Amino acid sequence: MRIPPFARYKRILTSAGLMASGAIIGSAIYMSIHQHSYNQLYVQMHKYLEENSDLRADLEALNKTRNKQALINVVNVYLLPKNQNDLISEDIQKEIEGDVKNELKLVIGQKAAYVRDARLLYERLITQRTYTLHDKIYTIEVKSIVLIQAELTIWITAEQKRT
Repeated sequence: MRIPPFARYKRILTSAGLMASGAIIGSAIYMSIHQHSYNQLYVQMHKYLEENSDLRADLEALNKTRNKQALINVVNVYLLPKNQNDLISEDIQKEIEGDVKNELKLVIGQKAAYVRDARLLYERLITQRTYTLHDKIYTIEVKSIVLIQAELTIWITAEQKRT
């Protein structure tokens, strides 16, 4: 029995190997691009869901105090960087703002005059609180508290504790 010469199939095997390696590399590049765009969509969806829940909570608070003028309807919390070197990632900022906002839910529905008089109480409630997020400890300080009509706005700073 005669065996055909291998030289005859050399070019075909080389081109098939190049084609297979090109397909593997191309699919890897496609998957990395797809995964990156999917990750961006997931982050954007998470922001929208969080914004939706915040708006629903604000709407619920507004409906609860719709006919009462001198009551606090909305609590806004903004996290400012302590200095330019200590920038905190956006997801941690949102979590800290949400936690502080949840602590101050008891203010919603109270009379604005009472909240204005007890400003120091609310400031002490938040100041020097520690939050543990992603295995890091953050301490909170209040920069300012502003009460305008039925909206309480609080600016805070967070600093990562060095351990």
